[in-house]
Amino acid sequence: MTTAEVLMRRARPEDALRIAALARWVWLDRYAIDGVNGDVADYLRREFDEQALRQALDLGRHWLVERGDTLLTWAQLDDASPCPVDAGGPAVELKRLYVSPRSQGQGLGARLLRQCRQEWPEQPLWLSAWVGNEDALRFYRREGAAYWGETWFELGGEQHRNEVLGWPALERLE
Repeated sequence: MTTAEVLMRRARPEDALRIAALARWVWLDRYAIDGVNGDVADYLRREFDEQALRQALDLGRHWLVERGDTLLTWAQLDDASPCPVDAGGPAVELKRLYVSPRSQGQGLGARLLRQCRQEWPEQPLWLSAWVGNEDALRFYRREGAAYWGETWFELGGEQHRNEVLGWPALERLE
């Protein structure tokens, strides 16, 4: 373990290769419980394509935590994604919050989540999490998320139930 300082910052296009690798690693660790079939491989190629990520990183809606040149966590926000349940108005999606498996339990995910909530303090924040990802659900609830409903994720013709969790808008300090 290196003693370099842990740094949180906005992701930049040059981070795309590391983000793509981290995203695939975390996704496989959490969701590919039966192994990797063609549908999973295609999803990973499509969703975590380095060039597509490089372009998306230009929009500035991504945050990361790193130690030295080692990427530990990544979060992606989407203020244009409609919430699948009634959020009482516009809400921002926490599309992804991925923490490398060896970095979990160090408070890095909570730190990054707090930063994401502060991006649009006047709007609620929501996410959907697979019901089989009990660690993630426990983490979000511990961080104050409330159950808002459910939605479904389809991969390879199979439906996977997700919980929709959310936080109210942060109160602005005068």
